[in-house]
Amino acid sequence: MSAVHRVAGGVRRVLLESRYGLVGLVFLLFVIASGLTRLALLVLDRALIEDAAGEVVRALAVGAVFDTVTALWMAAPLALYLTVVPEAWRARRGHRRFLFIVVAALVYLACFVAAAEYFFFDEFNGRFNFVAVDYLVYPTEVVNNIWESYHIVWAVGLLAALTWLLLRLARRPLRHALDASATLAQRGTFIAGFMLLLAALTVTVRPTMARVSNDRALNEVASNGYYTFFQALLGVDAAYEGWYASRPPAEIRPRLRRLLTDAAADSTTFDDSTTLRVERGTGPARRLNVVLVLEESFGSKFVGALHPDGPSVTPAFDSLVAEGTLLTRAYSSGNRTIRALEATSSSLPPLPGIATVRRSQSRGLFTLASLLRSRGYRTMFVYGGRAMFDNMGRYMLDNGMDRVIEQKDYPDGTYTTAWGVSDEAIFDKALAEMDSLHATRQPFYAMVLTVSNHKPYTYPAGRIAEDPAKKRRTHAVRYADFALGRFIRMARSHAFFDSTLFVLMGDHGARVYGKQQIPLPSYEIPILFYGPGIVRAGVRVPTLASAVDIPPTIMGVLGGDYESRFFGTDVFRQDSAAGRAFMTHNAEIALMRGDRVVVLGLRERADLFRVDTATQKFVPIATPDSAGRALIEDAIAYYNGADRVYREGRYQFDTLGRHSGRTGGRGP
Repeated sequence: MSAVHRVAGGVRRVLLESRYGLVGLVFLLFVIASGLTRLALLVLDRALIEDAAGEVVRALAVGAVFDTVTALWMAAPLALYLTVVPEAWRARRGHRRFLFIVVAALVYLACFVAAAEYFFFDEFNGRFNFVAVDYLVYPTEVVNNIWESYHIVWAVGLLAALTWLLLRLARRPLRHALDASATLAQRGTFIAGFMLLLAALTVTVRPTMARVSNDRALNEVASNGYYTFFQALLGVDAAYEGWYASRPPAEIRPRLRRLLTDAAADSTTFDDSTTLRVERGTGPARRLNVVLVLEESFGSKFVGALHPDGPSVTPAFDSLVAEGTLLTRAYSSGNRTIRALEATSSSLPPLPGIATVRRSQSRGLFTLASLLRSRGYRTMFVYGGRAMFDNMGRYMLDNGMDRVIEQKDYPDGTYTTAWGVSDEAIFDKALAEMDSLHATRQPFYAMVLTVSNHKPYTYPAGRIAEDPAKKRRTHAVRYADFALGRFIRMARSHAFFDSTLFVLMGDHGARVYGKQQIPLPSYEIPILFYGPGIVRAGVRVPTLASAVDIPPTIMGVLGGDYESRFFGTDVFRQDSAAGRAFMTHNAEIALMRGDRVVVLGLRERADLFRVDTATQKFVPIATPDSAGRALIEDAIAYYNGADRVYREGRYQFDTLGRHSGRTGGRGP
């Protein structure tokens, strides 16, 4: 015991009687802040009430490990600095002030991140993830959104006051650490021990340690926001293979051939290397215009036509349902607009990491816009915000869109929120542009993305009964519905209307909530195909579908044969029992078919669940039967195969056409 006492005494002297007391204070600060944040999230998630006590205790224990390694990393720069700084600098007033400012900044950072995590969890039901990384890349929209949604001045002031209070409480140990010296031997011993401990914990801790239960949200609470943010940064453009379950190409290709050759596909034309094949139409091609409207955060839970027992705030959309064909079991592929743009343009499953819209190699992809442009269509993307956000504008121009209309293209004085101009202005601009395209006597394809149904939930006054000053989510939904109904009413009087197919859909749900690995209620979206005389009226299609199915279903309505690389299928021609949906949440990707879902995660994990249709809860299937094992292999084939063809540059659009007698697409 004497040796242990000597070591403990040495550590105590170094931390409390030398300059490294600052490191100890910073370490303790981040551990306490992270622990208190976890307790707050447990309360916010109702985990103390709804989860087993043993699981909550495991979450707290595992969380303490994450907090320890994170706090060590946060204190590491200061530890290195104090090791190399000359002893002669210690007593200098300027140096003491510098160290005090550094410590004060770290205290403020800990307080700020704790508050930010709470509000992020409240909105996204998770720790910092890819969403947080994406938002930091485009600070203008995010800062404006935060400024308009929260009382920032008060928050900054309160955090500053809290920082002052904490520094005041720690003034004695802080002053002692600033005054204390450290011998060369102490410095060498401390930094060697610190780095060894940091390295040991870093290589030991894994993201999978946070899986303390089957409750996704509790697992998020068990982790640490700094840790998950860093993991998200590392995985921004991480390859599928090496992280997720994969199979050799020889196994993937025949399975993918079977999965992608649906009732419309000619299996004899399938290219295993590129997924290129011929899709046979049920009739001759029709030169119809296509207007795809992506409604921001327009989740199914708001729609009375899908949830008649709930408080519907979408009377305009509900009235249109009686005149069109509604997909009643449709899901978004992610919880951000960028995932909807990816799915509805390229029909690719949601690959891990950042969406393909943001990736530099996403040029010349096989997209709906490229395909229609090759048929003589004029194409455009109409958006109310800045096109540089999430690389949307560049992606659209690189992948089949002739024009991109963005915030700068609207008249001065147009009502504008943190995210762009109001939905009414977007639709009015779209109508004017469509009139111009129709005048060319060429068919057109327009993708319209709205922005009003987003925090801070502001919209022009006088349009609906609800006061925009209250900034309520349901009020913004009602305004979005009003603007959509107004758009369709106005479109009916335009010359292009009778020859136009409208696809009206939500890009994703209103917010992420739920304890499942993939929170299904947050992913439910309405998808309505509308066009009097073009699609059947009053029809409800119960086939399980997702946003990736939009391009091939549109092509099916347009008719005629076409060459396709799409991973989606024509929902209208698919057997209802064969429907499936692709989804991603944080670092997990999923395939749902029937009442079963496969979730693929990091470290090549593949979990199979049965979905309780009444509660939409995931019930683990510990021992999969043959159908379950097949579903796991199908999920791997879809995602592994999609990642391969994309990364190897074989998901490109080629106007030559391999099946028209000329070469197109690369061989194996």
